[in-house]
Amino acid sequence: MEDISSGFYRRISTGVKGLDDLIGGGLIPGRVYVVTGPPGSGKTTLGIQFLVEGAKNWEKGVYISLVDDPKTIIQDMFHYKFNLLSFIRSKKIVIYDLSSTITAGDKKPSWGEILDEIKMIIVNENAKRVVIDSFTPLELMVRDPENKRRELVRLIKLLSLMGITAFVITEMMESDKYTDDYYVASGVIVMHHFMRNFQMVRGIQILKMRGTAHDSNMKKVRFTENGIEVYNEAPW
Repeated sequence: MEDISSGFYRRISTGVKGLDDLIGGGLIPGRVYVVTGPPGSGKTTLGIQFLVEGAKNWEKGVYISLVDDPKTIIQDMFHYKFNLLSFIRSKKIVIYDLSSTITAGDKKPSWGEILDEIKMIIVNENAKRVVIDSFTPLELMVRDPENKRRELVRLIKLLSLMGITAFVITEMMESDKYTDDYYVASGVIVMHHFMRNFQMVRGIQILKMRGTAHDSNMKKVRFTENGIEVYNEAPW
């Protein structure tokens, strides 16, 4: 439950150094947040850091992959000092591969069927933190794309009732185009990367964050051996 008795919400850490400071001390638990950006911008890394932080505090995490092979995701995280493998072995973090289920058979699944499968996983694992990666390709893989917003609202309400904090990862295809995810989620975190003076620049932007004051300007991001770190300064 959210504690608003003193006019402030209880917070949980994102696990990303510097990010909590930009959103009033952390995430409001029991809400769904979209993490979006172009390929290679750090979305998956941010999601794993979020789950690792929960595991450190005895909050079970579930990572649900809708596209990529979970083995590849785990291998990509080995060069960070997350100690991810130990959390997986102790089942504080559980990784599911739904991509094979979605593509199995001749008939396309519906949004409702996929989200019901996600719900069942979360309930069975008694998770407190969830990362769903990535919703964007599903729009071409379901038989009822027009029902996306309705089913997302249903899932978000369910997660809220269960007190689960979730990251929904999406691919940003067009920077000036907002998707259904943006409107129904409690927050939108945008990851950026671009070339400036022949150098790669990385940034993060809090586009939306209900229930808290936040700085919506782009901030500097660095990838370190400890994962993503955010700095309260412009990236250039």
